[in-house]
Amino acid sequence: MKSFKGDSPAAALASVLSDRSELALVAVERTRMPMVVTDPLQPDSPIVLANEAFLKLTGYSANEVIGSNCRFLQGPNTAPEAIEEIRRGIAADDHFVTVELLNYRKDGSTFWNQLEISPVHDQTGQTIYHFASQKDVTERRRGEELEVIERLLLMEVDHRSMNALALVQSILQLTQANDISGYSAAVMQRVDAIARVHRLLAKSSWSGTLLTDLITEEMHDERVQLNGPRALISPRLAQPLAVVLHELTSNARQHGALLTKKGRISVSWTVAAEELQIEWWEQGTHPIVPEPQIGFGLSLVQAAVNRQLQGTTKLNWGNDSFRARMVIPTDGDVRIVAS
Repeated sequence: MKSFKGDSPAAALASVLSDRSELALVAVERTRMPMVVTDPLQPDSPIVLANEAFLKLTGYSANEVIGSNCRFLQGPNTAPEAIEEIRRGIAADDHFVTVELLNYRKDGSTFWNQLEISPVHDQTGQTIYHFASQKDVTERRRGEELEVIERLLLMEVDHRSMNALALVQSILQLTQANDISGYSAAVMQRVDAIARVHRLLAKSSWSGTLLTDLITEEMHDERVQLNGPRALISPRLAQPLAVVLHELTSNARQHGALLTKKGRISVSWTVAAEELQIEWWEQGTHPIVPEPQIGFGLSLVQAAVNRQLQGTTKLNWGNDSFRARMVIPTDGDVRIVAS
């Protein structure tokens, strides 16, 4: 026969102490806090007492609960680390064991359980029961997860905004025109290039865009040939590359291969050793004077690749050709995907 003396009440009239045992049972049963008592002296530490709040929380009946170990609340996504923390606390006979873990109701639905376990000792100090309270903290956990997601989203928006602003700043600094209307038109064309890549990225929920889509968004022309693997470009690379492709296309239309029907453009790329290499080759351009002066468009190409993307740019002019070779460190921002 087990014998023990409970904890002294924190506050009580002497006149009610004689009814203390019954009042304790009434309090346990009527409280909205789910509670159970387990017996560690029996095999597998079964539940020997459970209140109505526990049955409502878990969906099990009294017959299903009494005599069973509490592990029936565990499921495939219950963290093994949390289970081990409970075992260690019980084995150490800690005064309180507090763990949050994912538990399962009878119908298979889940809830986050803030579990607190404390031992009950007899007169000799032996643990004869474990008292455990449960608190459904699912809504709090969801709120915390939403806060984390919100912070990450705000950080991502800030990052994207800074990238876009850096591009716009370069555009404003490098764009020149003889009058206000010309300046405005030149700036808007370049900002439109950024807007186009934003639309592409929005279609994929900002997971990235294919390099081929980035190129064809700038030019639909049978004189342009594309050659390279199916490369998915992250937003970090896509935005500056959109401006680079816009400037190269505009340059080809105004001064290069797209000025003539016989002109051709080949755009090829490779991805290797954490580098994206893009080669832009125009053939059938007008004869070029040796050592041509780099205009504002090509200056913007160099600024986007060299400064913003920490890459390198080589520009070469032939008698009737133009090549731009760009090498950009990917840092995991480019991956080859299946078609």
